[in-house]
Amino acid sequence: MLRLIKFPAVFMFLPFFSVLPSLADDAFTAYLFAYFTGNNKSQEAIRFAISDDAHNFEALNNNNPVISSQEISSTGGVRDPHILRGENNDYYMVATDMVSANGWASNRGLVMLRSTNLIDWTSSAVNIPKTFPTYSSADRVWAPQVIYDQEVGKYMVYFAMRLGPNSTDKIYYSYADSTFTKLETSPKLLYEYNNKAAIDADIVYKDGTYHLFFKTEGSGNGIKSATSKKLTEGYVLYDKYLQVTDAAVEGSCVFPLIDSDTFILMYDVYNSGKYEFAISTDLKNFKKDPKPISFDFTPRHGTVIPITEKEKKALLAKWGPVETLSKSSINHREKKIRWNGKTLELSLGTSESAGIVSVVNLCGKEVHRQAFSGSVAGIQMSNIPPGVYHITLTSAITRHWCTRIMLR
Repeated sequence: MLRLIKFPAVFMFLPFFSVLPSLADDAFTAYLFAYFTGNNKSQEAIRFAISDDAHNFEALNNNNPVISSQEISSTGGVRDPHILRGENNDYYMVATDMVSANGWASNRGLVMLRSTNLIDWTSSAVNIPKTFPTYSSADRVWAPQVIYDQEVGKYMVYFAMRLGPNSTDKIYYSYADSTFTKLETSPKLLYEYNNKAAIDADIVYKDGTYHLFFKTEGSGNGIKSATSKKLTEGYVLYDKYLQVTDAAVEGSCVFPLIDSDTFILMYDVYNSGKYEFAISTDLKNFKKDPKPISFDFTPRHGTVIPITEKEKKALLAKWGPVETLSKSSINHREKKIRWNGKTLELSLGTSESAGIVSVVNLCGKEVHRQAFSGSVAGIQMSNIPPGVYHITLTSAITRHWCTRIMLR
């Protein structure tokens, strides 16, 4: 099946690569990015994007929310989504239950979500002061994340919490119940940063060590880490900023590249409205990622996980935005497209006699190129794996016309 997908922007021509082989549906082949987009209430919602190479991400659902904040939260907004693949290949998400327009000390809780397919989610909102009266003074519950505690056999939710305006943000943890609908243990202190505020914690386990990344608050906002052999105690500060910029950053996420010993540290350079990537193999020494990164959206704090080919297909089938053909922003002329199951035919103008047609995947690799002559360009698609692709046409008359299709 072929579906035409809206593509509003002009596409830059890319170098040639050979046709990609088909991949097993259960192999990790792509990445899912869960994020929100800003401080307006309409932007405080969970959105998804995918990438084939962990560097070039495209939004699903036309960058609209994939889950309604009104339906899952107590405030009407959610921020800082964290997504985790569970022990049984189910999925868990947590997010800050907050509308920032109500003030930075206005939220009291978090949202817990669970899914078996990345598409359909159950959820519950947890108010920390109401659930745990010991923490009735809590005025900020920020950036929750979830990790599985192998020793306890439960999912542990950790988050930054402040106990009133005269306190500082510290990292606390609590265990979820078996249905992942509530927190069943009173929060305990997980980490405190030198009597200063610490938020946006992200725990990564590597080679017997837990690495807790966090954002320092106050002067010199940046990303530091602490390590421990135990998940819930004993963290020792690695007192070095890990970002590769002098600008203030927040919202870090560390994730491994597929079939690689390299980790990416991504963070929000929030005063500049952009993301940056750093790479490391030991989670202590980071350097600037030499590969270019791109988004067709503006992300704020979120997280990335690897996904399988099957999961990618399901996400594209659900949220790949299906529209009519877009018009080129250069010449504003549509091309007629016909599809017979194997060949994609572009009907061209009578003045176009020769040119090049390319098929490019989401990570920017050209998987097929062919020359054409005459009024019809026939593109052989039978050897191209299912997925979303850009179709570009270049001729003396039409420069960089592009649309987007989904094969499945």
